[in-house]
Amino acid sequence: MAIKTQLAGLLQKEMDRKDFLKYGGSLILAVIGVTGFMRILLSAHDEHKQVGATSSAKNTSVGYGSSTYGG
Repeated sequence: MAIKTQLAGLLQKEMDRKDFLKYGGSLILAVIGVTGFMRILLSAHDEHKQVGATSSAKNTSVGYGSSTYGG
């Protein structure tokens, strides 16, 4: 019953956008967990790094024969 009363009290509380984002962020973090959140962030960072690596690898060839005039 204590959780229901705490939830009812939280829903009745007036809050601004800053407080709402704090409570929402802490709720998401509690549901996902700290390790899950870090895994999501790291996987997004790794995907971004792989996309950048493939596009820059095409443009890094330097030397004789690398240009269109080099044959």
